[in-house]
Amino acid sequence: MTNKEATNIIIRLQMEGWSSDKIVEFIGFIETHNPTAEELEKSKQHNS
Repeated sequence: MTNKEATNIIIRLQMEGWSSDKIVEFIGFIETHNPTAEELEKSKQHNS
């Protein structure tokens, strides 16, 4: 994720009323999550 993308996400989540702690937790999840094969398959099916 680029700095610009992270900043845009933070701004949007703040506008939605998210707390700073929740935003940090969410971004940490995005940056560290390795989807399972099942999650990837569901994503492919959903986006088709």
